[in-house]
Amino acid sequence: MKIYVLEFNEKAELLKNKLLSGKTFEELEEQYAPALCISGLFTVFFSVCNTITRAKVVHASASTLEQAWHDACKAAVKYISLKECKPVWVKADIMCKSEKVKLTDLIETISKDFNEFYRHGISFDPEYKTALIEAEINGNRVISYKEKTIKVEQVNRYLPKACGISLTELPEEVITFDCRSALCDENKKTHRLYWRGMNIGRRVLKRFEKKHALDVITTSSTYLSNQLDLNGKFEYGVYPIRHSFIPGYNILRHASSLWSLICAYRITGDAFILKQVEGAIGYLVKNSFYKYKKPRDEENTAFIADIDKMEVKLGGNGLAIIMLTEYMNLTGSDKYVKLCQELANGILELLDKETGEFTHVLSIPDLNVKAKMRTVYYDGEAVFGLTRLYGITKEQRWLDAASLAVDRFIREDYTKYRDHWVGYAMNEITKYKPTNEYLSFALRNAQVNLKKIHKQRTTYHTYLELLCITFELYDRIITENLEVDYLKEFDVDYFVETIFHRAHYMLNGYAYPEYAMYLKYPEKILGSFFVRHDGYRIRIDDIQHFCGAYYSLYRNYEKLDALRTQAEEKKKGN
Repeated sequence: MKIYVLEFNEKAELLKNKLLSGKTFEELEEQYAPALCISGLFTVFFSVCNTITRAKVVHASASTLEQAWHDACKAAVKYISLKECKPVWVKADIMCKSEKVKLTDLIETISKDFNEFYRHGISFDPEYKTALIEAEINGNRVISYKEKTIKVEQVNRYLPKACGISLTELPEEVITFDCRSALCDENKKTHRLYWRGMNIGRRVLKRFEKKHALDVITTSSTYLSNQLDLNGKFEYGVYPIRHSFIPGYNILRHASSLWSLICAYRITGDAFILKQVEGAIGYLVKNSFYKYKKPRDEENTAFIADIDKMEVKLGGNGLAIIMLTEYMNLTGSDKYVKLCQELANGILELLDKETGEFTHVLSIPDLNVKAKMRTVYYDGEAVFGLTRLYGITKEQRWLDAASLAVDRFIREDYTKYRDHWVGYAMNEITKYKPTNEYLSFALRNAQVNLKKIHKQRTTYHTYLELLCITFELYDRIITENLEVDYLKEFDVDYFVETIFHRAHYMLNGYAYPEYAMYLKYPEKILGSFFVRHDGYRIRIDDIQHFCGAYYSLYRNYEKLDALRTQAEEKKKGN
């Protein structure tokens, strides 16, 4: 295993150069010492990962930073030799700030935030023998987030493996700390990582560019297409801390995930993705439930069935139409037009022709009302689906039904829901009915929510979808010189700034190596997207929303970038 040791030493040297940035160890000591609560003691961590299993973290403390670095390297080499671990990804952390905190105060801080959102290292002793960096704390569920506390039993599930020490009880005081960090990847390329805030642990990205959108679309769509089995059904999802699979299935999410794969194919041209989609469409078609027994050549009324729950959902029909029309548009086929018409008939049966209100869920096989209301998202999905079908068949009944529902969106002010599906629906229907009322409502749906969206602390993927699809509508207003009253209230500079802010911030949910390496099977989730505050959940619809958001941004990047640059120049001028 000598070659592994040599590889580690080479990467450690690269990391040292990255973190020192031309300074000496002594100069870095002077810089960090004032912010360390225990003067004269410096701590260095190394994380070593072979991509197959969770990273091993070793650390060392010493009176000088150079000695701490040397001792931490020595500990890493010992582990690599003992376990014959190929150091594909190596991450170095140098403690740069620390403070003593009462355990009760720390627990109170944890209890007020989202799960997996505590973003500092913790040492349970003043000599840092039990020090754990933030990534291993959250990647190994050291904090009892469900109970909003820290429990000695849960700490001891990981601490002995990490540090060779168990705690008999938790101390009254702990030390919390931050680190300056860098990663050396499989290509021996080093990446400086953010060291504070919610971006902590992720590679520094000074400006979001088009290539970043392309990268995440490519990897996440590959991940998603690989979740399809030979029957055309997805592996539904996983919690990657323990790599426990999420039970159940949701046929709506099946349909919407296929839609995002078709969109991704438009960019990547990956033939495997299209082949996988076609197999999975077959699975969806098999789950069609018909209301009447009619000959095949007669138009029926159909619903997408959730067999496990013995129900049909309004949103299932809407999403199936959206996906199938996208597929037909891509391939030039008319294979599923009749099925889409039959699914649209199902949507019309759930629409109150007087009020524009939808019924959301029916039981099968009797088709009795099971739930008048399930989630507001179904409404936008249904309207988007109907309008998409109108775009293909030009049958007035679909547009009339969609308009009736949109009138209700406006009447009941659906802007309060910050619903991306309403954004998609409004962008689609205004292609055919570009009225002042509809266009103003669509702009307002984004504008009144901008501050909330900008400040959102979770990655909340659907917000970027809402913004990007609204931009398409805004761009059409400008390009076609449409008269829209609300345009004078629409803050396009802040709108575009928020789009790029969210695009950058959402990368905190992207499985870069520096995140994936602390979860159970890193290579299995690499390049996917996760929801941190739900145990790093990776579900097919999570990938769909992330991928869909970046797809929409990618398609409009040049126009958005021009507006971003224009706004930046304007600020400089002021």
